[in-house]
Formats: sequence, structure tokens, C-alpha cells
Amino acid sequence: MVLLKAVLAAMPTYAMSCFKLPKSLCKQIQSVLTRFWWDVKPEIRKMCWVSWDRLTLPKSAGGLGFREIEEFNDALLAKHTWRLLKDPSSLLGQTLLNKYCRYEDLLYVSAPGSASHGWRGILAGREIIKKGMGWVVGSGETIKIWSDDWLSTEKQERPVGPPNLDAQNLTVKELFQINSAEWDSEKIKLHLPQYEGDILKLVPSSLAMDDERVWLPEKSGEYSTRSGYALAKMNKGDTIETFNWKKCVWNVKCSPKLQHFLWKVKSNALAVGETLIKRGIQTEGKCKRCGASESILHVMLSCPYAQRVWRLAPILTPLTTGSDESMAEVLQTCTRMINLPPTGLVTPLYPWIFWVLWTSRNQLLFEDKSFSETETMLKAIKAAVEWQEATNLLNTTMPPTKKPNSVSTKDSPPVNLTPQIPANTSALYSDAAWNSTSLAGGMGWVSTTADGSILFKGTVTRRNVASALVAEAMALKTALLEAVSHGLTDIICFSDSKCLIDLITGKKTVVALQGLLHDLGVLSDSCNSISFYFIPRGCNEAADTLAKNALFCMSNNPSREALSVVNSVL
Repeated sequence: MVLLKAVLAAMPTYAMSCFKLPKSLCKQIQSVLTRFWWDVKPEIRKMCWVSWDRLTLPKSAGGLGFREIEEFNDALLAKHTWRLLKDPSSLLGQTLLNKYCRYEDLLYVSAPGSASHGWRGILAGREIIKKGMGWVVGSGETIKIWSDDWLSTEKQERPVGPPNLDAQNLTVKELFQINSAEWDSEKIKLHLPQYEGDILKLVPSSLAMDDERVWLPEKSGEYSTRSGYALAKMNKGDTIETFNWKKCVWNVKCSPKLQHFLWKVKSNALAVGETLIKRGIQTEGKCKRCGASESILHVMLSCPYAQRVWRLAPILTPLTTGSDESMAEVLQTCTRMINLPPTGLVTPLYPWIFWVLWTSRNQLLFEDKSFSETETMLKAIKAAVEWQEATNLLNTTMPPTKKPNSVSTKDSPPVNLTPQIPANTSALYSDAAWNSTSLAGGMGWVSTTADGSILFKGTVTRRNVASALVAEAMALKTALLEAVSHGLTDIICFSDSKCLIDLITGKKTVVALQGLLHDLGVLSDSCNSISFYFIPRGCNEAADTLAKNALFCMSNNPSREALSVVNSVL
């Protein structure tokens, strides 16, 4: 499996990232991969027990995670489409867009008859981009209210029309307050009253950020081939799998060989009598032990021989057969099995019992070797014990991995991790409190000098805050705005949100915070020197108390006047 995924399937990747391969060539590549997977030798063709379409499903959906060649080709080409959308001023963008998109947008232009093969491939990848692209509101000037997906930073969502004739070409900017980047509730209620809550949860940039296209399946907003391929596969209309493959197959504590065997058992990919007859192979299709029709369920459970083996299993509740059971139900039942103490087994025993039942059946059929029920069970227990001992030995001989000195989490006890604050530099502490039920947020901040004297402190509250992380970013932005308004230019910022500090210091972004992170970057550029540090909550008690008090006061006395002041600040 590793060889097929890492070597064979990767060989045509470079060509697929440049051009759209013909369907006939995709089928030939797929055929080579299929034969490599099922055949033992090139000259001996063996039966394919599971279709290639099923094998290309994710492991969580019953497949093996192989790549569908045509969809993967489109996902690779979509990367070029994304680059053209995000950086049209690049040399490639200027060349292609000036030639093919002079009068029409890239997302809607059609290929002329004289289009190159490379351009047609880019347009093939464009279809994937259309299915996962959204907008982050900046200035709001380029986003059409009714035709663009801008209502959510997690999925494609736009207002459902039809709009009035006068409102067909409205842009998001027309929902802002005059000369401001704040939402105008009255305008929202006039045009989109049913989406008021969704719109108010969006936090546009207040410091001149352009509207940006983002790739919604990724938190960073940047397109990746992995998420593009997953979206292309999802849109093929595959049936929803109710069986828990991860719990019942792939996360079972046994060897990878047995995990793959359990997958074959559930996928009906074993050469038992019933399956062979369905494939047109001349065989009796009878169990050699009892003469009944041979199915996978019969070999593993229903056969009298298998039932006697299961009765010998050192398990608290032995497996029994029922008239309407399937292998899916059997595997789900097996995950609840508990081994009896004398075995000394921590790992599940049932995968080895299934495996030994299958190998015993094959030895009886092809080698005419017969084993008693006791011998079969002892072989299963011995194999399970040997595997457990081998894994335990491997774990004890491996040197322990040293974890880097990490900073305490938000709820850790107070530790003095605050760096030394130089003279003529101010410290800025911010924190937020967020109510997940009401989506209300309280923000607090405190600024001190190097010797600990308070320069200023403040609180604000806001409704329709999407998450705790958004609240933390809003608190830091508001605190930094006030610091700049006080004329501070040398600042050290402290927050007890490690995720937020990592985003700022790592120069990364997430879609939900794109506007806020842009504003923090602009404010940082206006300072002579600025740095950001994570501190535990215990070292941020002053700002934490202010934020919690603000949220408490808002929840008990939501003053309209206070909210209007908050909105003007934010």
C-alpha cells in the first residue's frame, strides 16, 4: 500500500500538475495501479475483489485512500487557478489573464477555440475552486451581496433571493455605516433581516483591507491540493457510510496486516464460496466442515466449528450468532469485548481469532490439514500475546522523546514568564470573556510602565462574537488602538490566548480572523518597536478580571448607550 501511494501514484504527479491528462490516459494509469494492487506477479492476473472507485474512498468511508487519477489531476491544476486569482500581477498572471480574461473574470470566462492545452487545464481546475471559494469582507467594495459567498467563513453561503431590482447590484460596503467599516443594523434589517445575526458575527477590517478571496475548506484560507481533492471526491455524490470504520477497523489495536484483513472482512473481499459463485467461478460454494453455504459471516461465526472456537475464547461475553446479523454488526459488537484477566492481554483478541479461523479454513481446503477448536484458539491467543510483547518491547527500547520547554496552558498556575520590560517601554495586557450561549463578549485591557505603574485601562463589550478566539483578537486590537491613541510607540503586548499569539508571531492567518490580524499588522507597523508574548491566565489577572466584569455587567444590564460606545471604538 505504501509503495503504491508513495511511488506509483506519485510518478505522474508532475505532468498532472501542468496539464489536463486525457481520460483514456487516466484510465490506463488507473489500470496499472489496480493490477499492481491485486496481482502477485505481472504475468498472473488475479481477481479484483473491490472496485477502484471504492478503493479511492477515504479510510473513514470504507476505502483505502488511493487517489482517483482524474480528480487528483483537477485538484493539482486548481492550484494554478488559485495563484492566478490571488496574484494576478505575477508574470504568469499578466500573460494568461491579458490573453484570455481581458473582458471577463477568470471564474466565468470560457475557453476560446484557440486556447492552449495548458489554459484548458487551468479552467478544469477552476471548477474545484468555484466549489470551495468564499470571501473575507474588507472594504466591501468588490463583494456582490446576492451573487458572492460572503456570509460565512466556514462554508459557502450567500443570501437567498430573488432580490429587488434596485438591490441586484448592491455591494457589501452599502451595509456599512457612513465613513466607517462598522455594520449598520438598520441597513441590514432593511435588505437582509433574516441574516442579521450571521452578518454581525463577521468582523471586517477597519484599517483599509481589500476584500479577499479565501479557500473555505482550509482554516488558513489558502488552497491546498489535499482539500481540493477531498472536495472533488465529496461532490461526486458518494453514499454516506454509517459504519464506523475508524473505530471498528483502523483504530483497533492490532497489527496493520490484521487491520487490512478486517477491512477485507467488512468489504466482502475474501474468496469464500458464495462470492466465488457470484463471480461466475465453478465451485460448490459449500463449507467443507458442515456443508452449509459458505459466506464470510459463516466462516467467522455461523459455522458450528467457529461457534465452538468462540465458546473457548477467554472473553467476558463470547460472540454468538443471530439470524439477521451482518459482519458490520459483528465487528461493532466485537469492539465492546473485554478480555478475561488470565490472558494478560490488553489488546483485543478478536482480530486474531478471525485471522486464525480464516487460515484454518484455508489449510483445511488447500492442504487438507485439520485443527481442533482448542488448537485454533491457542494459536490466536499465542499470536496476540507475541504481538503485544513485541510492541511493548519496542516501546521500552525506544528513547523517550523530549518535549520542548513549552509555555503553560491558559489554566496553568501562575508562573513568572513575563519578560523584562525595558525602560521607556510600556506593557499592554489584554483578555476577553466570551459566552458561548449568547455569543456576547467582554474585553478588558491594562497598560503599565516598566515599573508597574498603570497608564490606562478599559473595557468594552460586544454582541454577536463568533468565538473565544475572535473575542481575544478583538480585545488585543482595541487595546492596541487605545495605546496608539495615547501616543505609545514602544509596546510589549501580552495575552493569555496562545493560539492568537502563535498566529501573530508566526505570520499566519485564519479566515475568521483575517480582518483583525490585518489591522493588528497595520497598528504594529505604526509603532517603533512592538512584540507579542503569551502568558498564563494567572499572570494576566487584571485584564482577565476587567473582561469578566464587563461581560457580567453586559449580561445583567445591556445598556444601549454602552453598546453604541463599544461599536464606535471597535
